Amino acid sequence: MKAQREEIRQRLVFIDRTIFHAVRACHSDDSVPSELKECVRRMRQRSAQAQHALRSFDERGVRETVDDLARISDEAQHRLHPADGMNYELKSAVILTHIELSALQYQLA
Repeated sequence: MKAQREEIRQRLVFIDRTIFHAVRACHSDDSVPSELKECVRRMRQRSAQAQHALRSFDERGVRETVDDLARISDEAQHRLHPADGMNYELKSAVILTHIELSALQYQLA
C-alpha cells in the first residue's frame, strides 16, 4: 500500500504542476474565456484538496477529489476550441491534466 500511496502522490504532484502551468497561461493571456479560467481555478483548488486528503490518509476523499478533478478537467477540455488563437501552453496543460486524471481514476478504481 505504501508503494501505491507514493505513486498516487507522485501523480498528484505532476497533475498539480500541469494545473499550475494552466493557471500561469490563463494569467498571461487576456483572451482566455472567463469560463475556462474558472475551470482552471477550480482544478487548482481541488488539486490542493486531493493532496491534503492523501496526506490525511483519507482514501475516500482522494477518490472523490480525483473524480471532481476529472469532471472539471473534462469541462475545461470542452471549452478549448482548436480553431481559436488560445495559447498552446494552456491547451496542452488542460489536455495533459485530463489524460493524467483519467489514468489516476483508473488506478484508484
